[in-house]
Amino acid sequence: MRILIVEDEIKIRTGMSKLISAHTAHTIVGEAKNGKEGLELILRLHPDLVISDIRMPVMDGLEMQEAANRAGVKCHFIILSGYSEFEYAQKALRYGADDYLLKPLAAEDVTEVLEKIQNLVREEEKRTVQSAEGLLRDILLGGRTITEEDYKKLERLAKLREGEPCYLAAGCLGDANAGYAASAARQWEQIKSLEPELRIVYTMLENTQEMFCLIQGQTDSGLLAEKMTRRLYRNLSVEDMPVWAVIELENLRELKEKAAELRSLYLYGMLLGYRTVLTKERAQECGGGEYQYPAHLEGKLKVSICNGTAEELKRDAEAFMRYVRNLKCSPVYFRKAYGKMIAFMENVCSEVNPQAYRRMQESEIEKTAATALTIKTLEDCFRREIEIILSEKDKKEDIRNYTIRRAINFIREHYRENISLELLAEHLEITPEYLSTLFNKEVGINFTTFLKRFRISHAKRLLKGSSKKIYEISEEVGYHDPKYFNRVFKEEVGVSPGDYRQMS
Repeated sequence: MRILIVEDEIKIRTGMSKLISAHTAHTIVGEAKNGKEGLELILRLHPDLVISDIRMPVMDGLEMQEAANRAGVKCHFIILSGYSEFEYAQKALRYGADDYLLKPLAAEDVTEVLEKIQNLVREEEKRTVQSAEGLLRDILLGGRTITEEDYKKLERLAKLREGEPCYLAAGCLGDANAGYAASAARQWEQIKSLEPELRIVYTMLENTQEMFCLIQGQTDSGLLAEKMTRRLYRNLSVEDMPVWAVIELENLRELKEKAAELRSLYLYGMLLGYRTVLTKERAQECGGGEYQYPAHLEGKLKVSICNGTAEELKRDAEAFMRYVRNLKCSPVYFRKAYGKMIAFMENVCSEVNPQAYRRMQESEIEKTAATALTIKTLEDCFRREIEIILSEKDKKEDIRNYTIRRAINFIREHYRENISLELLAEHLEITPEYLSTLFNKEVGINFTTFLKRFRISHAKRLLKGSSKKIYEISEEVGYHDPKYFNRVFKEEVGVSPGDYRQMS
């Protein structure tokens, strides 16, 4: 079951998500902090179940539930409620919520109510599969064994005629506004109403945010593409980037194969734009130019990350995005270019800005870019990396030299070990003499003094904030001889480690 959690308290929201993931096989498809965000995700993702708090800022849970019902979204609702809000929970049940959970939550209560909703969803799926839409969905999803009888039943229910051309259209809707799926469904209904000679069956795959339509009637692929273009790109903002493609079918047994071909066409929206229906013929006509990765922009971005201002980094990032937009080669290389540049920036940050690097890894930006289907998703991933770099830039120290930033981050990771100027220089692939000169110039003190002060700083923190013995602290900060540690500490701080602890 696909579940959306809407809760303004982050601890409850993440706790609920972890509880469901740990105790059930259900999938958390999204989280929102208020009813407005929740409604947008409901319209976009069409979850099987929404678990929602009642009282939230911006839009409360009851308003969100009402709005989803008005929009015609079919999903189940469970309300989270405190004892003092029980009357609101009862009101939610009258509005159509399936059940409620009282805070604080118990794992057995959650699993019990989820099992109840799961049984309802299974019953609904059994009824749905008896329709042409349900059969088309099952065939495309491949979640069960499809038999010859299933194809024959789809032919009967969809009233398809043998010998007439049949077409499969696919829409990738993830980069359009939250209400676009409902709008596209209305447009298909309009086409059915105005052109009764066309037999149309459509279904939405929420997991992949795709709509598939099976069409048969007196038409051809070119004419059908024109009709789709007129209908499916109405009233869109410049930010909306739905991708539609269409292909001819010889018979229903090749539905999954043709769906895969349509998915391979999505990328061509990067070249042909997002206001035209894509076909194999149009894809073959474009994207024949030579691809060249912009290595020169790698150098500029590296300098901007290490030495530049926010304005310089944004300027160089825009230059890269502009370069990719102007490529005339296969759109596969658009994704490769972004993937390579994102990986490069993460590699730079791993050595000069580890905080930013960790956030990038947590955000899985590189993974998202590797499967992106539109230029919007690629640019959003890239801009997210830039935002992370800027938010973490120079938080620790104002050292702008790339080599010294790498040196300091190496010290931060390895100060407990027996490191030396020679070892660090070897790691950086420069001579010890050059490193020593560079360190004095950029940091203002020599390497040995910096390492000593770095270790003593950590020792002071441990002396203040832990009950560890002094010889243990000595070992932890890289001094394996406690007597030597005592002497160095007293030289640097003016008192022994024991006296410092007593004073603190």
